[in-house]
Amino acid sequence: MQNKANILFLSYNGLLEPILPSQAVPYLTELAKKGFSFTLLTYEKKRDLEKLGAEKLSLLKDKLAGDGITWRYLKYHKNPPLLSTLFDLVGGAAAVFHIVREKKIDIIHVRGITPGMIVLLLSGLLRKKILFDMRGLLAEEYVGGGLWKEGSLAFRLVKAAEKSLLKRCDAVTVLTRKHLDFNKRIDYLKKRAIPMEVVPCCVDMNRFKCESEESLRSELGIADKFVLMYPGKIGTFYCMKEMLEFYKTMLSTIPDAIFVILTNDDAGSVLKTAKELGIDEERIRIIRGVQFDEMPRYVGIADAGIFFINSYKKIGSSPIKMGEFLSSGVPVIINPGVGDTEELVRENNVGVLAERFDDAAYKDAIRQLLELKKEGDALKARCRETARRYLSLDDAIAGYARIYDALCVSNTEVSNNR
Repeated sequence: MQNKANILFLSYNGLLEPILPSQAVPYLTELAKKGFSFTLLTYEKKRDLEKLGAEKLSLLKDKLAGDGITWRYLKYHKNPPLLSTLFDLVGGAAAVFHIVREKKIDIIHVRGITPGMIVLLLSGLLRKKILFDMRGLLAEEYVGGGLWKEGSLAFRLVKAAEKSLLKRCDAVTVLTRKHLDFNKRIDYLKKRAIPMEVVPCCVDMNRFKCESEESLRSELGIADKFVLMYPGKIGTFYCMKEMLEFYKTMLSTIPDAIFVILTNDDAGSVLKTAKELGIDEERIRIIRGVQFDEMPRYVGIADAGIFFINSYKKIGSSPIKMGEFLSSGVPVIINPGVGDTEELVRENNVGVLAERFDDAAYKDAIRQLLELKKEGDALKARCRETARRYLSLDDAIAGYARIYDALCVSNTEVSNNR
């Protein structure tokens, strides 16, 4: 197949963390089959590299190369704050400059604002097409998560970088329709006729299937239990205390319910909060170290998935959990105000909303959930169909392909006009 374009995919997340194996590699693998050639540059944590080991690292590189992806990485630095990030950006700029020349890169796909800063540093040297893959309103979300204060130096730097990227880039993708509408109201974007696409966090429906996992239930000793599940990080943007409160309320209606939490984080705070709420520790199952390949099997044991998220300016948020649960036929319990999730759940009747974080709202949501669960296989089928219509990996690949093709056409037009 003729090579359409050489693309550098730049991410500040690591390939050895959970996000990119779900939200980058499957996309790039399929896009490579359409004629795009990829170099993936990531930042990896020392502990992740040591845990994997040199032999498995080499095997992973070979596997990616076989899928049309050249993987290179830099070491991630965390401390001291800001200075470590600046150090990473400078190192990233040198690496990007080298890769662009070596690989004859046509398009730089930056996943988020932080790697976008690298492109800004090099904008005077590299005249390449830039796709700014926005992952929400980063600065505002950090304020909502209590990590930054609005108006702080970090906040102002990120907002300035965001504005510069939107003025400099040749195309934009966002995770939600709400964020797209927000961008279309920005004055300096109104004047620019650049491609913009909504590409939410999607799911590979060939992996997450609507299948029973009774054997795993038996292994975990929860064969006959109602399984409420939360997969992911603990703290910051996720309202774990409120999810535990919801579970406590659920126990009054579903006494045999078990709360299964899949996480790689330290869960000490979860058990402490559960104890403070009077929840028996044995009812909370913390499962750590579930690998990417194992996730479909674990998600498949859930009777309902829950994720309460701090909704402060989360118009651009698209939780990966949504697609994974729905594709597995599992209804969700969410709170309002997070990206397009509320509309998706309401319009397709694939879950319930806890309208407020209080006992009355929890009881109402549980009542609605139990009514939904009475539908049995019909509910599972509707969940999966909703995932197929709105959160399928195929649609995400098509969205990125349209953007890449548009940038390739504009590159050709520029070349022809020289």
